[in-house]
Amino acid sequence: MTLVDRYGRPVKGVRISVMPSSRCNFNCIFCHHEGIHENPEVIMTPDEIERIVRILMRFGIDSVKLTGGEPMLRSDILEIVERLGRLGLRDLSMTTNGTRIPELASELREKGLKRVNISLHSLNPKRYCWITGHREDVGEKVYRYTLEAIKASLDAGLNPIKLNVVVMRDVNDDEIDNFVSFIEKLDSSGKVILQLIELIPLGPFKGEFYERYHYDLGEVEERFSEIAVKKIIRRLHLRHQYLLPNGVWVEFVRPVNNYVFCMNDNRIRITHDGKFKPCLMRNDNHVDFLNAMRSGASDEELEKLFLKAVYLREPYYKPPSIKPRPDISWSDH
Repeated sequence: MTLVDRYGRPVKGVRISVMPSSRCNFNCIFCHHEGIHENPEVIMTPDEIERIVRILMRFGIDSVKLTGGEPMLRSDILEIVERLGRLGLRDLSMTTNGTRIPELASELREKGLKRVNISLHSLNPKRYCWITGHREDVGEKVYRYTLEAIKASLDAGLNPIKLNVVVMRDVNDDEIDNFVSFIEKLDSSGKVILQLIELIPLGPFKGEFYERYHYDLGEVEERFSEIAVKKIIRRLHLRHQYLLPNGVWVEFVRPVNNYVFCMNDNRIRITHDGKFKPCLMRNDNHVDFLNAMRSGASDEELEKLFLKAVYLREPYYKPPSIKPRPDISWSDH
């Protein structure tokens, strides 16, 4: 059974923040904090994470991505991965800045993690320091460590590895071809994918910051499309992937003012403090399940909260003509 929201979008995946952004060991200048900006006091336990995923799997959820803040800062991250790894999910992945990956990549793979997204926003160590909020004396060591994390993930068989690059105007927009060459030298068999991401106007990054640093990836995508030897359109967001002649895959994430992206979003988010978050860009429609869980709620009661969250899903960008389906309704009773 797969749930479909009022706009006809199936819900197949869940993105779980297991660590609040306020406790991240990086301070990236563009971080959207997963749309959560309060300083949290409550964090889900491994048992609670496993339980809610088990419940969601009854409704066809078969893909889980662990995020943060930085998920690898959790001392019990191996337990979380092990618990989820034995549930029979089609996909279990993680977005990380590389923290502890050189030491734990193989063990994460053994416990069920299938792949990783690793953030690497510049190949220039000084730029990397500035973007990630590190002093240069510390940041250059962190940069080298992140490169080690990529290699360790590759050696451990985490496949594919996506290198997340938020492209910013006059910051790192001149490095795109360098990233392609970097991956070609690292591994050109398709095990490493360059993921180019547009800056989004969220929270404090609306207005002047966004106007200054937003870089439209349209021309870059057009250039890669012209030389690509193969093209794939993913179900998630209908994202485009291009295989370049040198064997490197490049994926584009372009959500801003893009209703095609939103209309093909098949994931729901869960916050670190146990709330369903139907849309990254909104904070006014969260559905709290952790308080209910800790108060003794049955699985059936938690299922109803999930159904409510799916009902509240709405594309942030959508065609002006689209209307919610009248045959899908919600009642708290």
